[in-house]
Amino acid sequence: MNSSAMVGTTVLARLERTVEEITGTPVGELRRRTPEEQRQAVEKRHGQKMRFVSRSPSVGRGNVMSDRIKTHEEIEAMLDEALR
Repeated sequence: MNSSAMVGTTVLARLERTVEEITGTPVGELRRRTPEEQRQAVEKRHGQKMRFVSRSPSVGRGNVMSDRIKTHEEIEAMLDEALR
């Protein structure tokens, strides 16, 4: 294994440990879960519905209210529309 591959492996291992510490869930479990299962686990752990917040401004016509928090229902409606 060359040195850059070893460094990449070390960085990945550190990143995975950090993710496990922050989420409290093993990385293998996170990879196995669907987004829906992960959302349910987070909502159960925190006792409230997930909220998605835009942290950076978007330049363009389609994002007039980027600073407003979208509700779970709004996200679900947007996803349903996108999947049609």
